Amino acid sequence: MHIALSTTQIPPATSKPQEIIAIVDLSQERALELLALMNDITLRATNSCTTFRISSFERDALIVPAYALKELPAANDFLVLPEDYSVTAITPIKLIHANVMPLYTNWSATDENERFVLTTADLTSQLLKLIARGQSLPPGSTNATLNTLSTNAVIIAEQEWLH
Repeated sequence: MHIALSTTQIPPATSKPQEIIAIVDLSQERALELLALMNDITLRATNSCTTFRISSFERDALIVPAYALKELPAANDFLVLPEDYSVTAITPIKLIHANVMPLYTNWSATDENERFVLTTADLTSQLLKLIARGQSLPPGSTNATLNTLSTNAVIIAEQEWLH
């Protein structure tokens, strides 16, 4: 599943053409890896006040200028892209890290000349679990879509439990 993520830059972008979007290709296998890292960091964090995240290199991510995509995620949100999405430009970067915390993950990157650092919106363990189970969200899905699915799943589970 290709997911576009809004980003925050330091120093902040001063104009629209400077805004950057991250695109992460989350396969079932990668979602499982990130969930395993979440479990690991949760266990470590319970025994240490200094451990709060695990950072791993991300091989399946792309950083693009916002104008390179037809549709953009809202601020602090994600947007599921269609399988045939395309970009018109790429932002050169040094490296991309997946930052794994106990309940969510985000990605960070620096440009080649270290003029800025960017961090993406967070993806929750809930979305990673959905992908790890081999399920997907339709193109155009956002956090609101995921929250609706979660609410419906709770209602269905409660109805099944009541019978």
